[in-house]
Amino acid sequence: MEEAGRLDALERAVEGTLAEGSFEFDDDEAVLRIEGSLILTTGWFLCLGAGGVSLLLTGAVLSLTGLPDQARWALAPGAVLLALVGGFVLLLRFTPLARLWSDLELRFAEQAMVHRRTRIPFGDLRPEHLVWKNGRFFRRLYVRHPALRKQLAGFFGSEERQAEEFQRRLWDLIRAPDLDGVLARGGDLTPVQRWIIAAGAPYGAVNGFRVDRLGAAPGASAAAADRRAAQDLLQDPWGAYDLEQLLAAVNWLVQDGHRADFTQDAHLAGRPPAEQREYESLLREVDGLIAGDRLEPPFVERLIELVRVRYGDEGGSYARLVPPLLRDEPGADASEEGAELALFLHQLFNDRNHATEELHRLKALADPALRANVGRFLIWDYGRALMLFRWGHIVGWLTEEYCWDRMLPLALDIQRRYTSWRDMATCYLQGRLLWSGGGGGTAQAEYERLVEELATEPRSPWNLVPWDLELTRDWA
Repeated sequence: MEEAGRLDALERAVEGTLAEGSFEFDDDEAVLRIEGSLILTTGWFLCLGAGGVSLLLTGAVLSLTGLPDQARWALAPGAVLLALVGGFVLLLRFTPLARLWSDLELRFAEQAMVHRRTRIPFGDLRPEHLVWKNGRFFRRLYVRHPALRKQLAGFFGSEERQAEEFQRRLWDLIRAPDLDGVLARGGDLTPVQRWIIAAGAPYGAVNGFRVDRLGAAPGASAAAADRRAAQDLLQDPWGAYDLEQLLAAVNWLVQDGHRADFTQDAHLAGRPPAEQREYESLLREVDGLIAGDRLEPPFVERLIELVRVRYGDEGGSYARLVPPLLRDEPGADASEEGAELALFLHQLFNDRNHATEELHRLKALADPALRANVGRFLIWDYGRALMLFRWGHIVGWLTEEYCWDRMLPLALDIQRRYTSWRDMATCYLQGRLLWSGGGGGTAQAEYERLVEELATEPRSPWNLVPWDLELTRDWA
């Protein structure tokens, strides 16, 4: 089963660490048990053991220096401490004493985390509920949910890499089994409202949000978790700390979005190889100068040349805009060309991964079929714009009426551009691939898995409302 494979990865992540041996997987019941006793007692064992050894060494030194009476005051307590540690270890190993600590269980069949009488559905959990507490010698991972606070694993301070890998693998186990936490269950949506939510379902589902409603999940703890997650996602990566910034992000996605970059990159990828090599060389050179903060006058000349090559036949008009944009002159970005170039320069100066990702995109767009489809990636921007409206409503910035009135035109535009949910999803995944720099990786695979489940799961909104539904206002 899929969980067993992920568990193997989890167990490999803790091999040779303090956390090793704290987990048990029941294949028959599909349950992962996390034992707490070893984690809770290791620190005490080490402290008591170190204290006992220190006292014994002190006693030995005093004895050798001819102070036997004083030595006994150190040797006796040291021996008692070591005896206590040894006896407690034996009790844990050979008696049922460890059962006094209740195990925390991940129950995959029930899609829930369970500890004693507390049960938290996987859909209610967010990455921020897994919290590290760092001490002088140990790193401990806790689950801190409104309904449960419990330590999950402990690592030595030197095991930072293994600890981070463990957290990532554990979250994979929690979030990945299926879409039960986000799939539609009927809800109170009208057919058109359900269609609108379905158009933004991939971006919502990959972030753990329900796709059967506009707002937060039901239940106080789940709703609170959704609000916190929405707030965090609006701030990073979207930089939206208030309503004005949120609406600015939505407007950019609707008017230009990343599809403008994709179109420009497609033009570059279709140009002769010599021009592509020249552009690649200039982009690497300019990016290196920016990274090294070497912005003396020769830099400006190289940047102008980069812009000239980037925009081909129109390169001269774009290149003339570089100096006023660098000087931040009023109105320099007022024209369409100025706004487009200003965005490119902003990305080049502020995103240290932009140059590398653009070069990867150019390699991906060497595929003529992908390049021919580049005009159909509107869904990559519109799908995220729909989710931004939802997050704005979840955090309390936007009313339901406001969201539905502005999401409906986006849905109509999406429906006109594609022929089916599958067609829309294909373009969404291609847009995501280009946005990531053409590398894909594990995140792309997660998107592909979610899209496939949305397409095949009977409870998915894609299978509850037809693609060709007439999209007219059907709510009061």
